[in-house]
Amino acid sequence: MPRSWGWAHLACAASIAGFSLWPANAFAGRRPFLLAYDTEIIPEGDVELEQWLWSESKIPARPSVPARYWIYWSPVFGMSNHVELLLPVQISASSTSTNLQMLSAEVRYRFFPREQEGGFQALLRASVHQTVFPRSTPSSAELGLAASYGKASQLHLTVNVGLDAALPWPEHLARPIILEYAAGAAYPIIGNELRLSAEFYGEIGLRETSDTVGRHFAGGAIAWTRGRVWITAGMLFGLTGISDTTPRYMPRLIWAVAF
Repeated sequence: MPRSWGWAHLACAASIAGFSLWPANAFAGRRPFLLAYDTEIIPEGDVELEQWLWSESKIPARPSVPARYWIYWSPVFGMSNHVELLLPVQISASSTSTNLQMLSAEVRYRFFPREQEGGFQALLRASVHQTVFPRSTPSSAELGLAASYGKASQLHLTVNVGLDAALPWPEHLARPIILEYAAGAAYPIIGNELRLSAEFYGEIGLRETSDTVGRHFAGGAIAWTRGRVWITAGMLFGLTGISDTTPRYMPRLIWAVAF
């Protein structure tokens, strides 16, 4: 693992420790899942700084491809009680290099007001991803739908489905399209501050030119919320029996601070 990753983890820990002392009313856990999307959005007028750290082990079917690591950082803006806007930056690294991989813009629309908790909720995501490196990887547009049932203080279920399509792409070639789907369940063990979750996530390449012909994961996480800070950490295990192009392990850490 690159030495710079040690400093990144120290910075994250210091930021979380500092902000956890900030007095504020408790927020429900923002995202108890690692890859599955939930339907909660931040309040109108709020700004949240969100960061993801994760890695993927080597892929059994591609032994020459090294393990990889990512940092995703994004401000999140509460535009209304239905809409939030994200402007992510993503950095990728391996044992030999570190690069700015992608710049993105994402809008999330929640069908019911965020103040309405529990019951059935639905959220629509639309995003554009501009690839910076490697240049051989196409930019893309993504559209997804998430649906959930249950409050943070009780059994909470979510399901997602989405499509990610290459953009732009040579007209004489089949456009790479990836189908994404996920399902998760979370349950509180200490009020609504600490939750345990389990989830399944899959990707299927719908065109032969897609690099991702199939990836499937299952695993779990623990999510903690305190004041204006939330953090989710866990491990996903690659279901290589379904697809040998799936990495064996994917540890993942997600945290955020709301202002």
